[in-house]
Amino acid sequence: MQVSALLAAARRVRLTGFSPARDALAGGYRSAYRGYGLEYEESREYAPGDDAAALDWKVTARLSRPFVKRFREERARTVMLAVDVSASMAAGTGPGDTAFAAALAAVILARSAAANRDRVGLVLFSDRVEAFVPPGKGPGQERGVAAVLAGAAPRGRGTDPRPALALVAAALAHRSPVFLVSDFAGADFAAALGSLAARHDVTAVVVGGAGQEFSPPRGILTVADVETGRRLTIDCAGQAARAKLAAVRREARQATLVALRRAGAGVVEIDPAAHPGPALAAHFRRRARPAGYASPDRRSTPHG
Repeated sequence: MQVSALLAAARRVRLTGFSPARDALAGGYRSAYRGYGLEYEESREYAPGDDAAALDWKVTARLSRPFVKRFREERARTVMLAVDVSASMAAGTGPGDTAFAAALAAVILARSAAANRDRVGLVLFSDRVEAFVPPGKGPGQERGVAAVLAGAAPRGRGTDPRPALALVAAALAHRSPVFLVSDFAGADFAAALGSLAARHDVTAVVVGGAGQEFSPPRGILTVADVETGRRLTIDCAGQAARAKLAAVRREARQATLVALRRAGAGVVEIDPAAHPGPALAAHFRRRARPAGYASPDRRSTPHG
């Protein structure tokens, strides 16, 4: 996986309806995740009771009557990305593969946070913490995140999100957005993220696996768990057997999604065969719409 390929694919995303100066998903991201701080909005004429410290001296001098500055809340948060790099996620390293899709989704989120002047941090995990990028901001943070994702060489094969989520919790002093990117296979993610979701705004980005339909082939099917090495042989010669296996997969997928939502996480599903930008943008629009920040007719399209 190359850093340049990740960055180039991430830059293909634009959210129409927002200023061109805003980067990928930044408008919807700003609407969905508000934060701390003040930003100048306008000046208005002084009224009795206004704070004299807010006087806008330049406008007052120009118009010969007192004006005060008005401020609005500015986003200022730390955004944490936790990305699963266990063996089940390592099915390929190019476009259309699970690992690439997960990395691309994380880079898009990092770019959106950076465009919104947020600090961004990254944790890679398998059954242990594999890499940690401390939260930071600035022009190099996005490339640093992409470089760590592209160069991931995990030592563990299994999946245990608990150490990574504990590190995420330790890195955050205030309620903040947390994006957990994984296929959500091989571990009880819902139990692990419950306490984190109680304090932070957690979104589970489900990549492949749990989010894709499964059509078993005809004949004898031997499957292997890439994390444990356990093998299982299934007779899929009959239509009934194939339908039952597909149904089991669908039920497992739905059970995972329900458990994540019950644990307090938002859920967005990513298809590795498609660019993740539109799915992420739709997630932000759904979050923003109840608060009145986003219009229902806005669309997100990858371009390039």
